[in-house]
Amino acid sequence: MAAFYGKVMSEIRDSIAEALAENGFGAESLENDVTMPEKGFGDVACSVAFKIAKQKGVDPRVVAQQICDSVKKPGSVDSVKAENGFLNFYLDRGAFSRGVVEEALARAEGIASSDVGKGEKVIIEYPSVNPNKPWHIGHLRNALIGDTAANLYSACGYSVEREDYIDDMGLQMIELLWGVMNLRSQPDRKYDQWLGELYAGVNRAMEGRDMKDDMDRLMRLAEQDGTYESKMLRDIAEKCVLAQYETAFDYNIYHDVLICESDIIRSRILEKALDRLGRSGVVRKEGAGKYSGCTIMDFERVGSLPASMQGLKETVKVLVRSNGAATYAAKDIAFHMWKFGLIEDPFTYRPLLEKQPNGSPLNITSSEGRRMDYGRVAKAVNIIDIGQSYEQDVVRLAFDAMGRPDMARGLVHLAYNVVELESGKFSGRKGTAGYTADDLLSEAREKSSQLISDRLKLADSEKETVAKEVALAAIKFETLRVSPERKIIFSWETALNFEGISGPYCQYMYARASRIIENSGISEMGARVSGKSLSELGGDEEFALVKLIAKCGAITEKACAEHRSNVLTDYAGALAAQFSRFYEKVPVLKAERKDEQMARIALLYAFKHAMKGTLSLLGIGTLERM
Repeated sequence: MAAFYGKVMSEIRDSIAEALAENGFGAESLENDVTMPEKGFGDVACSVAFKIAKQKGVDPRVVAQQICDSVKKPGSVDSVKAENGFLNFYLDRGAFSRGVVEEALARAEGIASSDVGKGEKVIIEYPSVNPNKPWHIGHLRNALIGDTAANLYSACGYSVEREDYIDDMGLQMIELLWGVMNLRSQPDRKYDQWLGELYAGVNRAMEGRDMKDDMDRLMRLAEQDGTYESKMLRDIAEKCVLAQYETAFDYNIYHDVLICESDIIRSRILEKALDRLGRSGVVRKEGAGKYSGCTIMDFERVGSLPASMQGLKETVKVLVRSNGAATYAAKDIAFHMWKFGLIEDPFTYRPLLEKQPNGSPLNITSSEGRRMDYGRVAKAVNIIDIGQSYEQDVVRLAFDAMGRPDMARGLVHLAYNVVELESGKFSGRKGTAGYTADDLLSEAREKSSQLISDRLKLADSEKETVAKEVALAAIKFETLRVSPERKIIFSWETALNFEGISGPYCQYMYARASRIIENSGISEMGARVSGKSLSELGGDEEFALVKLIAKCGAITEKACAEHRSNVLTDYAGALAAQFSRFYEKVPVLKAERKDEQMARIALLYAFKHAMKGTLSLLGIGTLERM
């Protein structure tokens, strides 16, 4: 959070707390009661009177007035009023504007950062797409949410490990291996797209046939080190992952490490995890009855259940079936025990890519690698679809049962819902004739290129760069503007709207500010004007923009704490819309006085820093000219 904004808000909360104590109202927590609203009475509003009035059965307007009469006005505040039950603080506009803009210019691109994480290590796992097909738009939503979460944690001071889980041993991969060995198709396009089509062919070939024995045999062979089948399957998976990462790089998405299911099996961490769970009394092997021969976790014997798991008809979770096959939940518990450092890192790693386009290596688990420092984190954030919520609860329950509630709390399931196009839903099992992330970006570039040609006067040399950035902004903003747990119906009309709240609109407002600054001829250093000049920023539209800029760091902290990318898009949209109102109503280049012009140019630089910092967290670039 910006130091100046935090200081002002803290002073106001302290003044309210003193007034509450003076009136015998007790020590109320004010963290969620004191806000800086965009609209309404007051620059800073406090709603605590409503809470107190409800407790005491009195009129909140009376309580608010009583508190108001006792409040000692902080130095940053011009006046305090009780209005309709709210305690409203009206700021000293000149002093507040000066503090906000001076700090924004001093922090520049660090304006959207914070140190609340203080170096604590966190793993963000995303998008974990099976290596048998290209990314479709649902996978893309996962990847964009994960990338933004990683950006947010990093901006808040955490040490962030960006991880991708590669399930190269699941049934779908075994079916694909059968297809490669029997259907004799040859790659004739981008490898992941070819695999997607081949997998669809496997499903057609398997219709009406009992393939269980064949699949079981292939699975046993693929799980054995050094077999032809295990080597072929790993080769298929890595080629597919490399093709998928061509897509990732087109969206400016990068990772640190890939963890392969085959290496998890080879490392035997599942056996280590089950042994530890057994010694802790969390799991047991049944000798008779319905679950005879299975290793189970009995919810009724492992402690209190989360609300989502209460009232279940089935209170037993099978971790290992009677035939020795581990369930998804068992493998996930073991994997998270590795993440949190309960199991010593058994993996060795090698570079899958020596250098990604961002300059960093992309490492992958491998029997041919070397030891590296991954895992052992305090928090693990998993971007997994909303349908897996129960499985994530099972992992948390296992940690609670082991006496590690800290790790249960540290496991965050960032659940997301489906994405649909206006033309209908995409289905991966039917092949890749539907909408892939590659298709989406290609169409976005075509549409943005046409819009730019129609709307903007740019040199041909600029059009391609601008079209690419606008396309990415359109896709990312439209995908991230909806809270993750809600379904999205992707709309080109809103995604590429230069006049509504969208990524391109935010870019356009940023570029418009850049053009005004360019035409003024005033450098950012020159805009570091005296406090007296900045005190000129007292007009309604100017001050509304100042207040939004002030909240930039606090918005980053809020979005990170709540795991909500839409907090960022809402803020960026509000920032762009308020800049537009400022631009329409307040003269900058034609200001009546020089000190007014200098102050407003300084405000434009502050706006640019806030917008650039926020968009960068969403993975969206800015443009100086549009």
